[in-house]
Amino acid sequence: MAKIALNKFTQMELSTLLPKRPLLINEDIGPSPNLYWVSTIWTLGSSIGFLLFGRLSDIFGRKEIIMGVNVLGLVGCIVGGTAHSINQLIGAMACLGLAAAGQLSFGIILGELVPNKQRGPIVVLTFATAIPFSTFGPVIARCFILYTAQGWRWSYYIGIILQVVTLVLYLFLYHPPRFEQLHKDKTRFQAFKELDFIGIFLFVAGWVIFIIALSWGGQAYPWRSAPMIATLVVGGLTIIAFGVYESYFCKKVPLMPPHLFKNIGFVAVITCAAIGAMVYYALTILWPTMISTLYTPDIMQVGWKSCLVGGGILLGQIIGGLSLSYVPKVKWQSIATCILGGGLISSLASVSASNETAAIVQGLLGVIFIGIIENITFPGVTLLWEDIGLATGVLGSIRGMAGAIAQTLYVSILTNKVTENLTAYVPPAAIEAGLPATSITTLFAGIGAGDFSSTPGITPAITAAVGGALQRAYTEAFHVVFYATIPFSIILVIAAFFVPDMDRFLHNNVAKKLQGRVNGTHEVNEKV
Repeated sequence: MAKIALNKFTQMELSTLLPKRPLLINEDIGPSPNLYWVSTIWTLGSSIGFLLFGRLSDIFGRKEIIMGVNVLGLVGCIVGGTAHSINQLIGAMACLGLAAAGQLSFGIILGELVPNKQRGPIVVLTFATAIPFSTFGPVIARCFILYTAQGWRWSYYIGIILQVVTLVLYLFLYHPPRFEQLHKDKTRFQAFKELDFIGIFLFVAGWVIFIIALSWGGQAYPWRSAPMIATLVVGGLTIIAFGVYESYFCKKVPLMPPHLFKNIGFVAVITCAAIGAMVYYALTILWPTMISTLYTPDIMQVGWKSCLVGGGILLGQIIGGLSLSYVPKVKWQSIATCILGGGLISSLASVSASNETAAIVQGLLGVIFIGIIENITFPGVTLLWEDIGLATGVLGSIRGMAGAIAQTLYVSILTNKVTENLTAYVPPAAIEAGLPATSITTLFAGIGAGDFSSTPGITPAITAAVGGALQRAYTEAFHVVFYATIPFSIILVIAAFFVPDMDRFLHNNVAKKLQGRVNGTHEVNEKV
């Protein structure tokens, strides 16, 4: 009877199974089974946008493109702040993801303005400005929810304010070379016609279909179902077609030139950045879930303890940016940080409800080391390739795709294992403690709502037994999730051994300078 009553819950998404976890946005404008796409679409959009921004800004000039992405970001914040459904919020996050690609490509802009040796410290300074939101974002968001009338919408209102300020600053203070100065022998329309439209279509279509397939697996459809297999195969084949087309059939300037990947050092840096992103983007979802299910249901405690992900990554990025410029042997820095970061994250497979302090220490140190390798690779890739727009675009795109895959893959693993474990552990524990089998359906509804008061026959003893079963279900599910990080940690360490020593590139050259005036005319200075 209990098993029959539970069948309707076996395909529920993870968010509806979290005990005593406020689903604030979903409660306000949902509920929707597509809630997880709010974060995934941002990561997917940024990965697509990185490649397009790097290529388009190289061709058409930085200012027009950077202004355009900030306008897109403003639109995304307005739509998000006024959204009345989860689908509208997903649309807003798609705009914000595409915009973020340009906004997070500040490495391209800085790379054209400051000497190579100073790129690390200047990137550190830029990252430092994000400390309030990158570190304390979870707490700030929860304070908006608890203490303001507009609640979570303030996260988007703050974005509107910052987007407007950014647009004004770029408009009046940023003056890179214009299109006419970059291309004296062609018009904008001629440059537009030279874009790799087939490559763009194959790249975008392939990755979107592939990520959709991963998100469906085990949730919307069983992994072995026809829709699941067909979507996964179509997405994979489209990505392969993109690579084949770029390598052998593209008659224009390729969107992602194959010759980039003949440089083993470049590939190693990209691999380290991609796996670092997998850790960061996955933990932004997994860590609050782990805290709320294993350690505390208190919304502010979850917020404070979730700060270690963003704060740890940011601290590592600051350390990495400084060490790139001032600590010798970049290659050995990369090896050491990859071993320590990958090992500490994988060691979270030992997590349990009784070792909160150890889990927090392991997680914090792990993300710090991942942050170090991130900010060695991000400015470092611009040192390895002359065309820094293209290099940064490729890095950001592959890094973003890896993050989207990690979010989808690890959430899918966690969801499937939690559903399986809840089926195995909760009904027997509740019935053994005295709950009638006919109340199992109501019990699971209470788990999602965090309130068992409407469950017939519930007692404090049954509530305690169910709580223990829930902790066991999530603990074992997280073990599987972190075991799944081990292969990626091994790849991370192997790639680190192929990272080139970048010390020889850390000189006082500048990729490009801003426009200057000489005898009343503008000039563009290339490398000096």
